[in-house]
Amino acid sequence: MKKKLTILMATVLSGALLAGCSKTGNSTEGSSANTSASLDGINAESLQGAVDGSGEATEPAEPLSEDGYLSKYTASDYVTLGDYKGLEVKVPIVDITDEDAESTLMSSYSSYFTAVEVTDRKDVQLGDTANINYAGKYADTLEAFEGGTDDSEEGYDLVIGSGTFIPGFEDGLIGAEVGTTVDINVTFPEDYGKAELAGVDVIFTVTINKISAPAYTDEEVTAIGIEGVTDKAGLLEYIKEDLKTQAEEENKETARSKALELAYDNATFAEEFPQVLIDRFVADYEDTLEYYMQMYSYYYGVTYSSVDDYIAQNYGIALEEVESYKNEQAIEQLKYIFLERAIAEAEGLTVTDEDVEAELLDIATQSGYTDVDSFAEFYFTTYGRDVRELAAEQLIAEKAQDFLAENATLVEVEASVLEAEEAAEAEETEGAEEAESPEK
Repeated sequence: MKKKLTILMATVLSGALLAGCSKTGNSTEGSSANTSASLDGINAESLQGAVDGSGEATEPAEPLSEDGYLSKYTASDYVTLGDYKGLEVKVPIVDITDEDAESTLMSSYSSYFTAVEVTDRKDVQLGDTANINYAGKYADTLEAFEGGTDDSEEGYDLVIGSGTFIPGFEDGLIGAEVGTTVDINVTFPEDYGKAELAGVDVIFTVTINKISAPAYTDEEVTAIGIEGVTDKAGLLEYIKEDLKTQAEEENKETARSKALELAYDNATFAEEFPQVLIDRFVADYEDTLEYYMQMYSYYYGVTYSSVDDYIAQNYGIALEEVESYKNEQAIEQLKYIFLERAIAEAEGLTVTDEDVEAELLDIATQSGYTDVDSFAEFYFTTYGRDVRELAAEQLIAEKAQDFLAENATLVEVEASVLEAEEAAEAEETEGAEEAESPEK
């Protein structure tokens, strides 16, 4: 699915699409190649003020020099392509089951239906709303743990299969009968929010008071408003097809990213890149991290003295090595960018002025501008960047990635097999990086 540019996310307008493509071991949210134009003095309020005229004028940004744009360079001067067509990409088999559809019906559509008490059976089934009381205790000491008990008169309504409780809890209720009490042995996830419970074995003693289930009447289904869907069977079929479409789209995105990685591995890159481009993407990288710093400060009250301080503390890099690290990130990003542009050059993929204008007109109107020229003027004044150049960079990257995906050979494998292979590959990569670490 093509990513749309947007003024409020300046990261997209940097001309790079390669989130998560860093080949370094310190890849994080900040090492994404989706870096931003200058954010100094820019926030949601000032952007809105620029749109509606209510904000104070900001200091004009220093313009990026002409040789800071990718269009000034021939990509093949910086990368020699290897194999990039017909690359084999493994993706999970798309196999959507009736159970998948039922589960989605319960998790995503339950608010459309009214549950009514079940009186013609007593056993708890998938999709039921079980009204329960429960008491949780540590498995080893049998002592109650904080927050693990509901002994209220009204009880707790739990949709079975919703994933509301920790893994194993809801499954442990399936088959239990109304009026009975059962013990469910479960283990809290290792990454559970409360440290004292993470990875801990516990026992929940649960009493089932009553069960309810949606009737899924035709009237309720029709009221959802999905064209042509008027009963439960039709809704389940719609959900199944929708899940299949989503899975196929995910596989296409996987093909884009994996084919790009393989093309990268097969290519040979120049030893040096233009310093003006390195400086541009270092600045973009710093601006992205400044955004994360603001988020950390706002949400967690964590402050940093500088971007370099943020990198040193979060990525485990010595302060004196941070400058080198930032340059490495920029160069890595440029390799991917020139790779995409070299593929575009080789395959005759181009972006027309009309393509750029159409893309930017959508953004301009969403941002309150009536035409691209006025929006481009605002962007240049605010960020010091030619937004048409940036949009063209973005669009050519998308075309190259689309080409790689369309010309890749997709090999469908079982999801479990693919996950095991990826885990083994990640472990091997981590081991190699640790062996190369100077601290070893």
